Amino acid sequence: MIIEIIISHLDFLLIEKLRLVRLKAGLSQTALAHKIGVSEGFIGNIENHKQPTKLNIRLMSRIANACSVKSYSEIYPDGVTEYDLVRIVIDFFDKKTLENQSKINGEPVERFKIISINPLSEKEIEDYKKNIIKYRTIIKK
Repeated sequence: MIIEIIISHLDFLLIEKLRLVRLKAGLSQTALAHKIGVSEGFIGNIENHKQPTKLNIRLMSRIANACSVKSYSEIYPDGVTEYDLVRIVIDFFDKKTLENQSKINGEPVERFKIISINPLSEKEIEDYKKNIIKYRTIIKK
């Protein structure tokens, strides 16, 4: 499935980094939710780029502790993002592809391929703030 989302580039990278940290810690979304005291579906909503659920610093700290990371640098992406709001087109892999990839090396695998990342123009940012541009658009299944 190919989707287009408009999101803070930093949020996008943080969500993916936290997902990998959770998987490396051997925690399911439900187990992590119980450890940090949020509803069972909350972690799934954070990790689902099709949902506009957001993180905050306190929650990130609780996730880091629950996943036993040694440094906050393990949950933050490398470098600094150049843009704030971006339009990202993503091709999500199907479940069978993901299962086959995870069996090859045992490590968490990428769940999608990024087709493009483009910064929003000033006009698009204004339209986004006014809810004229939607958070997510499914392009093709």
